[in-house]
Amino acid sequence: MTACPVEDRLAIQDLLVAYAHAVDSLNDLDGICAVFTRDAVFDLSGIGFPKLEGHAEIRGFFEETFASMAAHAHYLTNFAITAYDGDAASVSAYVTGMGRYRAGGSITVHGRYYFDVVRTGDGWKATRYTMDFLIPPGSTEGATE
Repeated sequence: MTACPVEDRLAIQDLLVAYAHAVDSLNDLDGICAVFTRDAVFDLSGIGFPKLEGHAEIRGFFEETFASMAAHAHYLTNFAITAYDGDAASVSAYVTGMGRYRAGGSITVHGRYYFDVVRTGDGWKATRYTMDFLIPPGSTEGATE
């Protein structure tokens, strides 16, 4: 793997942060779509959600999500560039995400984001996004109070 220059590393990290900020806004559909190329694959099938393709499907998913959520907070850490060739890269980051539902109740997830990104005329954009769980939601086995 070619070494990733600091400027690219920071720009790629900023892209992931922009995604988290847009999701946490509960209304910035344009901001979410701006993170992705028009034909991006948004694949959360590994955590029980659908695989989506393109801005229209991604936007539709978040319209439904935002309608059911009262609050979101996502915290990213442990950024790692796992592949880099100058104009394309792969990055992973740990995420803790929390949400409160409008109907009551909440969810907390601990997982990893995986983004494949490319350099475009508008900066770095994601072509593929997936996620997995480090700790599945609702895991309470062995918990003590």
